[in-house]
Amino acid sequence: MTKKNEDRERFKQIYKPEFNRIDKCYQVLENKDVNLDQLKIEFADLINAYSSLLNDTVKMTRIGDKTQSKLVKAREEIEKLNDKLSESEKNVKELNSILMHYIDATEKK
Repeated sequence: MTKKNEDRERFKQIYKPEFNRIDKCYQVLENKDVNLDQLKIEFADLINAYSSLLNDTVKMTRIGDKTQSKLVKAREEIEKLNDKLSESEKNVKELNSILMHYIDATEKK
C-alpha cells in the first residue's frame, strides 16, 4: 500500500462517523419511499453534525491563529538575538584585532 493510500485509510478511520453520516444521507436520498418525518429526522441529524464540525473548525482555527502569533513572536525574538549575536561577533573580531596589534607592538620592543 502506498503512503497516499495509507494516509487515506487513516483519515477514513479518523473521520469514520462523518463518512458514515454521508453514506447514510445518500441512502436516504436514494430511498424513494422516504417520508417527510424521516427526512426531517435525517436533516436535523445532519444539521447537528454540521454544527458540531463547524464549532470544531472554529476552535481549531482559533488555536492555529494563537500558535501562529506565538511563532511570529518567537521568530522576531530569534531575529533580534541573531542581530545581537552578529554585533557581538563583530565586536569580538575588532577587539581581537586590537589585541593582536598590541601583542605585535609589544613583541617588537
